[in-house]
Amino acid sequence: MRPTAKKARNLSLFIISAFVLSACSEKAPIRVEEFAVQGLYSAALSEDGSAAVVGSIEHGGSYWRTALNDRRYNWNHAKGEYTSIISADIDPTGEFAATGSARTLVLWRTSDGHSVGFWDTPGNIQSLKLTDNGDFALVGLDDQTARYFDVKNGGIKQTFRTGAIVRAVDVSPDGRLALTGDDKYHVTLWNVRTGKKKFEWTLSNQIAAVALSDDGKYAFGSAQLGTAKVWSTQTGKVVTTVYTGSLKARKRTISSAVFSRNDQQLLIGGVDSRVSLVEIPTGQVLKEWDLHLRDTLQPTGASVLALSFSNGSRYFAIGSNGFLNVLE
Repeated sequence: MRPTAKKARNLSLFIISAFVLSACSEKAPIRVEEFAVQGLYSAALSEDGSAAVVGSIEHGGSYWRTALNDRRYNWNHAKGEYTSIISADIDPTGEFAATGSARTLVLWRTSDGHSVGFWDTPGNIQSLKLTDNGDFALVGLDDQTARYFDVKNGGIKQTFRTGAIVRAVDVSPDGRLALTGDDKYHVTLWNVRTGKKKFEWTLSNQIAAVALSDDGKYAFGSAQLGTAKVWSTQTGKVVTTVYTGSLKARKRTISSAVFSRNDQQLLIGGVDSRVSLVEIPTGQVLKEWDLHLRDTLQPTGASVLALSFSNGSRYFAIGSNGFLNVLE
């Protein structure tokens, strides 16, 4: 018996809907490696995900080669102690890395693990990002500023005053643009050379994460339990609003974000252990994954601390529970 036209249309819609839901359903990691049993304060990945720096709750800082799950170096800020690494980064070339404790910033060579310089900061470090070759670091502080450090020679080259604690920062690889997110709900784009604001955008809550595309054309910002957007750094206009939940439901907090090299996609991760691949022009979620979680040992949850695109169709994510997740 042939189906009626109405039934056929309903069947087609059902198949299409099922396909869309299947395409965006959460997937599990294809590989998981443990970096820390008791969890992490911080983590950073190289641009291609081949290297990682983590700040372990129990054993301080360390540098890893992810392909072999190889812990190459232990990085602590004083002999005989395990430093609480609050923030870390690997420069775009992969040659240098930086770690930040309460008021100490350290630059390291990834080739041999040796320190290049130790620097004191005028406030407690909240976040940090390096420019190409580790020449400069943008550091977000609790003294209501972000400071642009010459981490190879010493000295603060620029100070960006926000009037609130700076929770999140990013800087373009060429050191031309700086991006800050603060507790007054502002995401601010700065001209590093002049120290002046280029654009300032306001979201719905304290800023949880910011990101700049490598070419400096796009900026991302997300609020705690609130809104998330992508803006053009040339016009200041909204390019995409990233879905974080309905008005009635508790909104998602995006804790980490990174742009693809071609500016077409955005990889985001939240405090809910979820990683999403978003198409920038449309805001559509293309893929989603859930991080690996511990069954019994603490911590059982995981916030996404670091993300990266691989050279192929794989992605990397590090959770606060101490696991590296390879996603596909």
